[in-house]
Amino acid sequence: MREFGEFAGQLVAERRTAPGDDLVSGLVAAGDELGIDERRLVTLVCGLVVAGHETTMTALGNAVVHLLTDGQAAWPGLAKDAEAAATAAEQLLRTIPLSEGRVLPGLIRRAVEDTEVGGVLIPAGSVVAVRTNSAGRDPEVFPPGDPDLFAPLASPSIAFGAGPHHCLGAWLARLELEPALHRLAARFPRLRAEFTPETIEWREGQMTRSPLRLPVSW
Repeated sequence: MREFGEFAGQLVAERRTAPGDDLVSGLVAAGDELGIDERRLVTLVCGLVVAGHETTMTALGNAVVHLLTDGQAAWPGLAKDAEAAATAAEQLLRTIPLSEGRVLPGLIRRAVEDTEVGGVLIPAGSVVAVRTNSAGRDPEVFPPGDPDLFAPLASPSIAFGAGPHHCLGAWLARLELEPALHRLAARFPRLRAEFTPETIEWREGQMTRSPLRLPVSW
């Protein structure tokens, strides 16, 4: 993380002296105009890299694992059109967890006041871990069992959070994930796994979990 911060700091300094039409240059210009200090700018750049790349990479890798193993029957449907892929992406985001449950049990939140959830009192100041994966499979909201990937969600997914914690990059994640699934299936209709769930080497120890590599053939 220290190296990551140093990299972002150097990037901010470079864009300040030689600005371009990229996002970081825009952030630096806006930050200087608004008086945002250097530390906050660097933190923002780091956050954008993690939130805008790492999570989408994770979602795509985990989706492909499912689609080339248990979800093989859905592969041809992804190639039909972008709309079908968009529906499938929402179902995949809902049902396939991004989180690395052994390190972080869920989204970490702090209660700002006494709150009752499910008959349990959470005192103000308590830290709670929200298992959104479980919520996405709530049988009272979503049909139990394996989902029909091409069936629109009957209820909104909370894969991107909700309320004041709704992910600001949700639109970007969808913009990346939906065409990626559609074009991958259209370009490689006979894509097949040269791995099994038992042979996958996982990237672990962070907020998310994804395969380090996925050998395939076509």
